[in-house]
Amino acid sequence: VDPEAVAVVEGDAVTTQELLAQGFDHALFTGGTEIGRKIMAAAAEHLTPVTLELGGKSPVIVDETADLEVAGRRIAQLKLLNSGQTCIAPDYVLAHSSIRDELVEQVATRLREFREGETTAMPVVNRRQYDRLARALESTRGRIASGGLTDVDDYSMQPTVVVDPAPDEPLMREEIFGPILPVTTFDTLDEAIDRINAGDKPLAAYLFTSSRQNRRRVIARVPAGGVVVNHVAMHVMVPSLP
Repeated sequence: VDPEAVAVVEGDAVTTQELLAQGFDHALFTGGTEIGRKIMAAAAEHLTPVTLELGGKSPVIVDETADLEVAGRRIAQLKLLNSGQTCIAPDYVLAHSSIRDELVEQVATRLREFREGETTAMPVVNRRQYDRLARALESTRGRIASGGLTDVDDYSMQPTVVVDPAPDEPLMREEIFGPILPVTTFDTLDEAIDRINAGDKPLAAYLFTSSRQNRRRVIARVPAGGVVVNHVAMHVMVPSLP
């Protein structure tokens, strides 16, 4: 890339603050909500407009009318991408009580199939993030239905499905950003929608259903950066690109 047009600067939070202090015309930041607040505060000192693309606990609702094979395959596929370290990865699943166990089995089966032949666990970006994820997994009161093994020597862990963790534990309060997938249970769609809306607005929300009525209700009532029905992450693709 032409260095007269683009400059790449590597650094930590101090470097970022120094860049913002230059008073650029516009700042764009991709990352977590906590750091996004600091970016916005620093930019405000210089009245620099900002665009923040932040993560969040992106939910997946799977109702009793969904095609569970399709849902399990697509959820597992995106959760494995980059070890779950993508901002639009499914963070947790809300599964209708009548299909929860079958969905868990579908997801676990696809996770095993997609990683067939792999001899190592999924890598986590650094020690700090590994420790955060390992602590969350160790403290869960949910049932580990698949995976669960971790290796501190190379900061890795198996893709892990946790069924019904407690609402107040880290897996359900913080963005996971890793290869752990909690699956929680609901009895009515209103219950699932209310639980999503009780937290921060998610960057992405996903719904698997064959009900037009349920599709309309979720799109109308769940405020999110984007909502996708019967798929995951497709809203960030650019069909015109090769």
